[in-house]
Amino acid sequence: MDMQKWTELIKLSSQYQDLDFWKEFCAPESSDLSKKRFIPSLEQEKINAFLSTKEVYPRCDMYEAGGRIIIEAEVPGLEKDDIKVSLIHHDLVIKGKCSSFQNHFRYFLKERPSRTFEKKLTIPLPIDKNSIETSFTHGILSIILPIRDNGDEKVPIYMKKNDGTS
Repeated sequence: MDMQKWTELIKLSSQYQDLDFWKEFCAPESSDLSKKRFIPSLEQEKINAFLSTKEVYPRCDMYEAGGRIIIEAEVPGLEKDDIKVSLIHHDLVIKGKCSSFQNHFRYFLKERPSRTFEKKLTIPLPIDKNSIETSFTHGILSIILPIRDNGDEKVPIYMKKNDGTS
């Protein structure tokens, strides 16, 4: 299993290792239900994704370098026309279709599935949406998102004059 998945599970589970959590979580139904804590839905999704045997595709890296967020996605065997990239609010969506099946071959082993895919990545910082760049080399899709610099935006606040009347 992927080491990163184990690390994420350990981080996620560490908050549920205190005795108080388990006492409340496993309390009988007659106890005060308003005090019962449950695993939040986002964390439940992470747990389900961890336990799932479904492969994450495409595998991506997202990092900051030189005032830009760079996303690299592994999409071996695809052409740039097989992939669509879009930005919807704060989510970058990578969609595509990979087809490895050839009708005219007699397969003895077929491990690479034909499939459509969609991966959504939440962008953690504000970006300049008008300056996004992409490149595609050797099966690696690179998406470069310049980080928007809000600078030290100063907003003047004016005080009303108090003339003593109400």
